[in-house]
Amino acid sequence: MVSYICSKNKTKHRKIKTYFTFLQRNKLFTFVNVIGLSISLMFLLLITHMVTRQLTVDKDMKDADRTYVLANEIWAGGHILLGDKLQSRYPEIEDWCAVSGSYEQFVRTNDQPVNIQMMFVRENFFRFFNFHLLEGNPETLLANENNIVLTRSCAIKLFGTEHALGKTLIEQAFGDRRCTVSGIIEDIDNSIFPSNIEAFSLHKNVRYVNWSASEENTHLGNAASCIFFLRFHPNVNPNDKADDIARFFKEFFWIYQYDSVKEVLFIPIHEFYFSDTLAAGAILNQYSLKVVLIFLTIGVLILFMAIFNYTSMSIAQTSYRAKEMATRRLLGSSKKSIFWRMIAESFLLTTLAFVIGFLLAKAAEPTAMELLHTRLDIVGDLNPFTLLCYLLLITVLSLLSGFVPATLLSQYNPLDIVKGTFRRKTKTLYLRLLNIVQNGLTIAMLGCAIYLSVQIYRILHAPLGYEYGHVIHYPPMGSDQKLQLFRQEAQKLPFVKRVSFAQGTPIDGGNNDSMYFTSADSTKDLSFQTFVVDSAFIDIFHIQITEDRHAGYNPKNFFVSQSAMKDLRQLGFTDFVRSDRGGYTMNVVGEFKDFQIRSLLMKDPHPLRMQIAPSDSISPWNILVEVRDEQPEAYKKQLDQLYSKIIDGYPFDSEWYDTLVQKIYEDITRMNHLILIFTCAALVISLLGLTAMSIYFIAQRKRDIAVRKVFGSDSRSEMLRLIKFSSASLAVSLLIGLPLMYIGIQQIDKIVTYESSFPWWVPVAAFLIVALISLASVWLISRKTVRENPVLNLKTE
Repeated sequence: MVSYICSKNKTKHRKIKTYFTFLQRNKLFTFVNVIGLSISLMFLLLITHMVTRQLTVDKDMKDADRTYVLANEIWAGGHILLGDKLQSRYPEIEDWCAVSGSYEQFVRTNDQPVNIQMMFVRENFFRFFNFHLLEGNPETLLANENNIVLTRSCAIKLFGTEHALGKTLIEQAFGDRRCTVSGIIEDIDNSIFPSNIEAFSLHKNVRYVNWSASEENTHLGNAASCIFFLRFHPNVNPNDKADDIARFFKEFFWIYQYDSVKEVLFIPIHEFYFSDTLAAGAILNQYSLKVVLIFLTIGVLILFMAIFNYTSMSIAQTSYRAKEMATRRLLGSSKKSIFWRMIAESFLLTTLAFVIGFLLAKAAEPTAMELLHTRLDIVGDLNPFTLLCYLLLITVLSLLSGFVPATLLSQYNPLDIVKGTFRRKTKTLYLRLLNIVQNGLTIAMLGCAIYLSVQIYRILHAPLGYEYGHVIHYPPMGSDQKLQLFRQEAQKLPFVKRVSFAQGTPIDGGNNDSMYFTSADSTKDLSFQTFVVDSAFIDIFHIQITEDRHAGYNPKNFFVSQSAMKDLRQLGFTDFVRSDRGGYTMNVVGEFKDFQIRSLLMKDPHPLRMQIAPSDSISPWNILVEVRDEQPEAYKKQLDQLYSKIIDGYPFDSEWYDTLVQKIYEDITRMNHLILIFTCAALVISLLGLTAMSIYFIAQRKRDIAVRKVFGSDSRSEMLRLIKFSSASLAVSLLIGLPLMYIGIQQIDKIVTYESSFPWWVPVAAFLIVALISLASVWLISRKTVRENPVLNLKTE
């Protein structure tokens, strides 16, 4: 018995040794398959990890199935005073919570100010949401206005230790009030709440940084100043009450009274993360489900391309392993044993590729986090369940990759192999089809990548209605007196062209001010985006004033955009405008050409108005400095030093205005970079497979080429024959790639909603790039074969 077991083990070792010998002798086969699978598995691991995190956001939140976000048909949010009104009227509401922010705040634990990101929340926030509390009493965390809760990283940042309970800090925005650390929570991760939030303060304190969002604003003037989370009693569908709540809001909430919004919606909190309804009043994490599905689809496609490589090359190799398997069959091996031997070999190769792919994924993790805009930790998230999933993935891939070659080698009659008919039957039966599908997928992905690049280029170079040069943006970080001093000192520098103080820029959209006009049967509202600027602003952005009535400065005087003037004329206003709500008035003193605000992807244009005021009368939200073109970075460095000196060393971020413009498109730019990376990976995998398959394919056709050359054919004719054969395959690939490209472009258009004509040359360019690479590969590989002396390939016949 013992000798039988030992003999059996030796047989297994010989089989494994035989396979390793085969891999060593066929280095190209090994290299292409291992590299191709490793690269694709790297992408799949990173994307799958990202998707898993997105689908498990706040997975441990208590009563998440009963928690909803208050929204209307445009945005999610409301005013803090709505909460008690709703709960007192609707007993279905078990509890509610609200948050505002985040706001950058400066605090001091010593003489040096430190900026932290703070969110203002209702007193019950840490009971409503089950954050991991490290220190403190959850019942009294925000018991009074002087309490502040920090994350663990923030505690270390401010005090050098996470054990900061009871320590104090001075909050500059609260009038240098001393606040006490009442709790420490674990850093926020994989939550609807951003991970950069470092501190939490009672919502009443929001009056120091945004009074209109506070409880003191009883007119609910800032209608989108916070986000509401409402927990309903079990078996309650709050949307059944939505119409009644909308009628209730119409009694006192001005945005409903004046029909700015009409609907009330309750979005389940987990659905809100993927909702197209954006949060207003607080910065929350939201992610596009479409983007998640696009990335996942691309990752799976790349994986299948690598599987196609393995399958097609294994099929190509069956001719070389056929005699080995025929000998085993003749010596008594069954079809079943041959089949499972091939599957086992596939498992070994897939396992090796998975290990390499895992290491590559870990190395690429920092770049992936930046591009995917999410935290990843594939090593930290290892656990028995993920290991089981990985083992299952390797098993499935082994079966998918090895099934076809295993079936081929196990099903053929050994006599066919001995006679040589097996080689002739397999040489074009499967390889061409797999290569056609692979090229079709590559054409589709490349076309989508080129199309998205074109759209982004069009967006970044579209006319905005204004122009600008080298303009630096500074945030206001000191008193008005200090900011005026900076303006005066900056203007003395020889490289500074202009300095502007403004409340609002085109990229941030300024401030919203709505005016309402009632008639017998309707209410018309004009939702102005308002800018208060100085004359330097007009010059910096080359705003085109089309009419100037030279009325001079007055707080009630405004220039309006051409589209706004058109709307006002339709309402009967040309000089003096009075709103029927609140009695707001303005004098129209001129007109300017419309310009684009915020993103070109926004489809909700607003009328614009602009007040041109003396610089010394403006308490700026934006400080803009235009410098000359010669050495802009050196000029910026000097201005940064000047600004830092004047504001007493407070930390700040100055940015080029052009960078701010690009930032608003960073989501689609990031997606474009990812698709380009995926496409390059697909091209590499496709090229590796094509190169290796061409070598084997041409090797199998050497005899046919030699025979034709004996009967008068020449090298050029044989090369053209091979190129023609590959071109026909590429033409079929195009038929596969075009509909896939069309589907992909449709999905891109749903995300990048920029209307423009379709660039007809995109599919042409995608096809030509893939065709040139493929044909060049075939030409390089076959060049030696078609030039060989036919005698060398016929002397063994």
